[in-house]
Amino acid sequence: MGTNFPGKKGDCLASLGWKLGAWKAKYRLSLQKLSADEQELAALVAKRLRQETQAKEVGPQDQAEKLVEKTLGLECEEQGIELDSDQHSYLSRAIFLQTYGFGFLQEMLSDDSLEEIAMVGLKRPVYVYKKNSGWKKTNVSIESQEYFVSLVNRLGRGLGRRLTAQQPRLNAVLEEGSRLHASMPPVSSCEFTIRKFGRQPISPFDLLRFGTYNAKAMALLSLAIQADMSAVFAGNTASGKTSTLNALLCFVPESERMLLIEETPEIRISHSHQLRLLPFEESGIGMVDLVRDSLRMRPDRVVVGEIRTASEAKAFVESALSGQAKGCYTTFHAQSSRDALLRMRMMGCLEADLEGIELFVVQRRVSTYDSKKRKVGELRKLTQIAVSNPRQILQPAIVYDGKSFSKSIGTLIEKISAGTGMHKNEVKKEIAKRERFLLSKKKVHGFDKSFSEIQKFLYRGKS
Repeated sequence: MGTNFPGKKGDCLASLGWKLGAWKAKYRLSLQKLSADEQELAALVAKRLRQETQAKEVGPQDQAEKLVEKTLGLECEEQGIELDSDQHSYLSRAIFLQTYGFGFLQEMLSDDSLEEIAMVGLKRPVYVYKKNSGWKKTNVSIESQEYFVSLVNRLGRGLGRRLTAQQPRLNAVLEEGSRLHASMPPVSSCEFTIRKFGRQPISPFDLLRFGTYNAKAMALLSLAIQADMSAVFAGNTASGKTSTLNALLCFVPESERMLLIEETPEIRISHSHQLRLLPFEESGIGMVDLVRDSLRMRPDRVVVGEIRTASEAKAFVESALSGQAKGCYTTFHAQSSRDALLRMRMMGCLEADLEGIELFVVQRRVSTYDSKKRKVGELRKLTQIAVSNPRQILQPAIVYDGKSFSKSIGTLIEKISAGTGMHKNEVKKEIAKRERFLLSKKKVHGFDKSFSEIQKFLYRGKS
């Protein structure tokens, strides 16, 4: 490295553990490519910073940025290197991201148009899932296992979780709410998936605008929640089950006590009287223990983030049967209400006990194809609302056929009537009234604003 290195832009950042490649990519980072000399300098300064700050805490971001600039200046002075202002600026940024930030991930994590970020192996392009347009190959890859482990552990450091040879798999929720899964050899050849969640939860009005629900289905479900019907929200991966459950909780009176039991905190509601419980597997406290603890906590509503194991399914059914809350809700992986019921039976839930679950709401990712543009896409759609009866024969109240919803909703109306004290004709009138309200508020944006509008309409004498 000379005293005046030219700063030619090379094709990689291998010395930093990752690189910007020259391959064709549909999602490109705005980071500056560095020459081999610049990479070496950035790596040296990053290493020096880690050594100097190992025993002390660095303050806010602005202080860390000033420390990076100062250390870069010292390193250049000691080596007799001269940088122009542009070089100093983009090198400082690269070093900051390498040392205190999340490297190239920083830009991706800040991009609200992304739903997923996925690394599928060393020296292979990282992929992102962009809203409304699907998976995109990026122009960045991770080159070394050492950097991969360092990056994942930096993501999970606030939670006290680490990826190690003894623990080659990690699941965590990042500070801003994104969900991280990562693994390394021998489980995989190094991979991670980051499921990003919007800064604002999806509201019922958003679901209407997106076309996921129509107003009649939404009105029916709002009444089912008020009728204290326990429900399972089923669907395939990334179908929006949790987002929909979160949105529909807007119809629960804000005065009620909400108990949220989740392995990864995803439910974000506006109720002031809410309590969140998280399992602590290291001490042997699992989801099952917390669901059973809820029996002693007098909740009005119990929300179980997701049930995946036989013991969790049994605990949820036990909670729903106990009558300890007005309603219990969870999400579950299944393609239909029938599949959901079958899976729960296979998990050991007794058929008689499953009577405690009165409603199955199924939402799926539906593939679309534009034959004119030769373009594949997908939508998230409500596909079924099924109501159980004492013989556990699921009766579809609403079925989505790709274009419209059926109108055989008599069983659901009967359940709503029994749960609210309204006559069936009154329920039908209320459905129509809520349809009009929901359609009139489709332009309302923001979860808190939506929650306020719904609470005002339903519970404050405004109709």
